[in-house]
Order: sequence, then C-alpha cells, then structure tokens
Amino acid sequence: MNKKEQLKYALNKTMCEMSFYEFFKQAWHIVEPAIELSTNWHHKYICNALQNEAQRIIDKKPKTKDIIINVPFRSTKSLIVTVMFPVWSWIKDPKLRFITSSYSANLSIELSTKSRDIIFSEWFKSRWGNIFHIKKDQNLKERYENNHMGMRRATSVGGTVTGQGGDFLIVDDPLSPQMANSATERNNANEWYRTTFYSRLNSPKIGVRIIIMQRVHEDDLSGFLLDRETRLNYTHICIPATLESRTIKPKKLEEFYDDNGLFWEERFGQDVLDDYKKALGSYGYAGQLMQTPTPLDSGMIKEDWFKIDRYREDGIVNFVIDPAYTANQKNDPSALLAYVYKDNKWQIIDCTNVYKEFPDLVKFIPQWATKCGYTNRSRIFVEPKASGKSIVQTLIRETGLNIREDKPPTKDKVARVSDISATLESGRVSLLQGKWNIEFIDQLTKFPSAKHDDMVDCLVMAVNKEIWTGEGKIVFFR
Repeated sequence: MNKKEQLKYALNKTMCEMSFYEFFKQAWHIVEPAIELSTNWHHKYICNALQNEAQRIIDKKPKTKDIIINVPFRSTKSLIVTVMFPVWSWIKDPKLRFITSSYSANLSIELSTKSRDIIFSEWFKSRWGNIFHIKKDQNLKERYENNHMGMRRATSVGGTVTGQGGDFLIVDDPLSPQMANSATERNNANEWYRTTFYSRLNSPKIGVRIIIMQRVHEDDLSGFLLDRETRLNYTHICIPATLESRTIKPKKLEEFYDDNGLFWEERFGQDVLDDYKKALGSYGYAGQLMQTPTPLDSGMIKEDWFKIDRYREDGIVNFVIDPAYTANQKNDPSALLAYVYKDNKWQIIDCTNVYKEFPDLVKFIPQWATKCGYTNRSRIFVEPKASGKSIVQTLIRETGLNIREDKPPTKDKVARVSDISATLESGRVSLLQGKWNIEFIDQLTKFPSAKHDDMVDCLVMAVNKEIWTGEGKIVFFR
C-alpha cells in the first residue's frame, strides 16, 4: 500500500470511528454485497440520533427519554439499528451490552448473525480487530460476548431474558402485519414489553430502550406506549412515506421531503406507493407506509368495493357453508355461499342465511347447491363447528356430494377479515345481481358491529380457498 492509499485508508477508518453514518455506508458491502447502497436523508438522521445515544451512555450521562422510531418497511431500518449499530458501538466502547428482539426468534438471530458477520469480516478485522474479539466459549447464535464483557443477546418478543441486562434494549418489529391482526398477539407483545423486557436495563437512568417498527395496528407496541400516560417518556421519530400523513415527528423533518411530498422518491415513488396501496389495502397502507393505522371497527368493508354483475360467469361453482348451532332465530343462522373463481377474480353467485335444524339443513343443502349450479367438479366446504362434522358425514353417506370438512379458523373474525381486505378493496370480488345482495352488503358493511356475521365468515372462507397456499399463509410486506 503506497502513501496515498495509506492516507485514504486511515482517513476512512477515522471517519467511520467518528461517524456511525459513515460506518453504515462503508460496512454496507459486508451485509448486502449484491445490492448497491442507496442512501436517503432518513438514514443519516437515524444514525445521528443513535450515535448521540451511544456517546451519552459511554459518557454515563443521564437519559432524557427512550426512543420510538416509526418508518416504512424496506427503509433499511433493521440494518441500521439492529445490525450495524451494536458493532459500531463496540468500536467506541466494547463493554456495551445489547439485548435485541424481533417478532420471531429466527429473525432476531438472523439480524444478530449479520452483526457477527461484520465483526468477522476481513474489512472489519483489519481496522478494528485489535479493539476486541469474540470469545470462543461465548459464541452462540442467540448470544455472544467479546473479551471486554460486551454482550449481544438476541431473543423474540415473548422470549425469556431472565438474568440478562443491557445498556441498549432494542425491539425491532415486535409484530408482523399478520400477527397484528390478532388481539391476542398484540396484547401478548405489549404485556411482554411492559412486564419483562422493560426492566432489563442495567442502569435505568442511563441505558436506553429503542423501539423501531412500521405501524401495523392502532394498538401495536408503538400505539400502546404512545397512547398511555407514559408517552412523555419517549422521543417519537415518525417518518411516513408522504407528507400527506401529517404525522411527521419531529415536525422539522418535513423540510427533507421532496417537492412531491415523498420521503424517498427513489424507493417509494408515487407509482410504487400506488402499487403498495392496491396490494395492502387502505388499512395496511395507512399503517405500514403512512404510520397512521386507522381503527379496525365498523366500516372495515366498503360497499363500493363490490361490483354488481348482471350476468353469471362461466366456470365451476364451489360452495362454503357456515353451520349454526340451532334453528332459533335469536341465534346465528347457517350461512351458505356459492361462488365462481376465474382469472384471479371471484363472482359470488348466491349467499343465503337459513334457520334450520340439522335434518332440514341436510335436506336443504343439496337442493340449494343444485339450484346454484353444482356439478361433479364442484366442491362444498363446511366449517367443522356446531353440526358441521355431522353434516359432512351425512351428506357424503346419503348424497355422494363432493363435501369436504374445512380447516377450523385459527384467528379471530376481525383478523381474518383484515387478511383479505386488500383483495376485497381491489375490486376482484363481484356479486351476481339478486335479492340477496341487500342483506349480504348490509352484513358486510356493518361488520364487526352487526348482529350476525355468518355471511362474512363465508366470504372469508371462499376467498381464502383460492389465495391461501400451504399452511394458509399470506405474504405480507415488512
């Protein structure tokens, strides 16, 4: 290496030590060798905010507030906060201890492993290998230590951290979008943070808690904390995809948005945002891109999402049935829905509610199915609740119809509707004109506050039959 190269090497090394943002740029090729780095103003802003916290902790100055950062998916948030920041901090002070958590143990370990990949790289060792090294007897996937007692522990939301303490407690995406649709999952994440993770700081007056996430529900961890009396204990950095959101925090960040009101035009141009809105639906888009999730209450499903067809589509007619427990009209009715799926679109042929006891319902189903266009290529799916199992067995034995027992749902009703809302909003589900349209639309648009929601259950079953694969998982954007 000649003198000019030595000077450049020394300069770059010094710049990385002085600036976490510079370290982020230069270390990029270690974790993403196949992707060219594209930077935006928010990268530098977040890096500087984290650098200030690290320096404050190293200087043992008291903490002002913990930090909540809300930013759209695919904005490099995890690589900055959870992968690179712990490594850079060890250059400054290898005694620092980190506990990081994500919604799954595998994701958390993956991010921790990327940090270790940087440390083990020749690029890093040639520059800072003399500062610390990873202890061989403390080098596990989920936990490793350096020879200065610095520690990195990776766990999942809900996982155990007993006996562990950190200077930095980092929660990176505590819920996936799919998990956030479940009230149980949200409550579990919030309570885990409050009762378990929150208390893991070595020094509560100096150490810092950092939550970085896309918003996925009004009562996700960010919402839970910002809506409580403790909200004043958090510095809130909120960076939506466009100025339209009007929730930018701190407000001074508005000046960094471009003339079209976009926060990162290269990655989130208006055409890209429009495409995401179609894919995610209004609710998913409002949360994951705009950081303003709207309440999931009445009005989840809109009437103008459904076109009324005058003519019936050609194709195989399939059926879904949600049986009731009794024929008492004070209770829920049985709901039956017939549909045609063709060219990635659904046409609902008929949907009806009936109050019938088991023997009469068994007689009614074949008659109704035949009227709707049942053929030997059709399938009839029955939810196995109430009398469902008996209906399946009886119809197979007595009619020879292609009856199948459906898998029981694993989520609550609101979560199941949320899963398909983007499909509904895209206009891919239409209704064949008929008297049943009025009751059907009325029940859907009043969900989840309507007295009955059996038609909604049937619609969810029908859509899921065609778009879910494998174990019934849908791809969501992180």
